Amino acid sequence: MGLIRQEQFEVLDCTGRRTGERIGRDDAHRTGIWHGAFHCLITYPRVGKQHALFQLRSSAKKIAASRFDVSVGGHYAGGETVRDAAPREISEELGIEIAFTHLVSLGKRVSVYCFEPGIRELEFQDVFLLPMEGRPTGLSLQESEVDGLLEVDVEKGLSLFSGILPEITGNFTAPDGSSAPKTVRASDFVPSLDNYYCKLLILARRYAAGERNGLAI
Repeated sequence: MGLIRQEQFEVLDCTGRRTGERIGRDDAHRTGIWHGAFHCLITYPRVGKQHALFQLRSSAKKIAASRFDVSVGGHYAGGETVRDAAPREISEELGIEIAFTHLVSLGKRVSVYCFEPGIRELEFQDVFLLPMEGRPTGLSLQESEVDGLLEVDVEKGLSLFSGILPEITGNFTAPDGSSAPKTVRASDFVPSLDNYYCKLLILARRYAAGERNGLAI
């Protein structure tokens, strides 16, 4: 039986520049090699309030399985740029076809986290908002990546991640399209050292209020 070839990442140096080397996904996480990723938070108004979508990571994931994360997130394959990866990741994970120009850049996040012994994530993440006129319809969730979507009221989300509320209830949609209320705590989301989701929702609120300058993660 032949060896299964790992997805190849571009190796980055500590300033985020490409070194010209490539490394397999598992090797990158095992050794703690810097690499790049794309993150996107989908936001939209509904019933007079701003909402955001968070994906439930697949239970089969090696990192942060069954935790909530940004709407779409993925690594760059070898040779890809953000302009290549962004539409591809959104299409693969949610079935939404969107042009790169519809995304709002929030800049680059430096993320370091040791999830467990032998799994170290060192990423330069290009972070974007995807503002939409309403909740996207006709979604097709990627079976190997996404186990559902959680719709969260932005203001309630801010109360959760700032510690004002211990839990909040959002609307959870399963891959088969069925929906039901779901109560979540901050610990149900991918852990971070920088209160990432709170900062993201602050930027989503500012954008919805009409701000266009100084939107930086």
